[in-house]
Amino acid sequence: MSSETPPSPGESPTTSEPLPTAVKLLVPPPSEVSESSGYWYPKSSGSCSSVDLLSLLREYRGAEKAMRARTRKTMNMNETDLLALTFLVRQRSAGRICRQRDLAQALNMTPASTSALVDRLSRDGYIRRAPHPEDRRSVGLEILGETDREVKATLSGMHARMIHATEALTEAERAGAAKFLTGLIHSVRSDSDV
Repeated sequence: MSSETPPSPGESPTTSEPLPTAVKLLVPPPSEVSESSGYWYPKSSGSCSSVDLLSLLREYRGAEKAMRARTRKTMNMNETDLLALTFLVRQRSAGRICRQRDLAQALNMTPASTSALVDRLSRDGYIRRAPHPEDRRSVGLEILGETDREVKATLSGMHARMIHATEALTEAERAGAAKFLTGLIHSVRSDSDV
């Protein structure tokens, strides 16, 4: 048994012993790894490998994150405020009046955090509280007309480009994309999410 201490994570071992077979199987040689992918899986000889597809998804997530940051900056609000307003616009477009608990559930927030959010959006002139027409014990959240127009104007160009991209696919390609995305959603959800 050696008295040497094992290397710390990230350090190279000081011995020239070969890597165990299990490690060789998990970590391909650098010549087989796609540098631009951000994944450590081997390159594929196919025209669009699984790693290429996952890399495109990662690039999309980065582009979407940048778009959300631009939108928040344009509207001068934080992510939660923007998510709340987007949800309320969808509810209004569907002809529904949202209650505070509906908003809390949609955003996975506590009642106290949702109350603070609604107070802030109301104070800033984006929404107003009003009696709920179907539930006299509840207060409805109404997005103001100007807010509805501002959110739609800010996001409509991006939404139109996204719709155009999906409509450019054949029905079979959309079905394949839906199957792929559904599979990814299930692969990242934890057992407690189901």
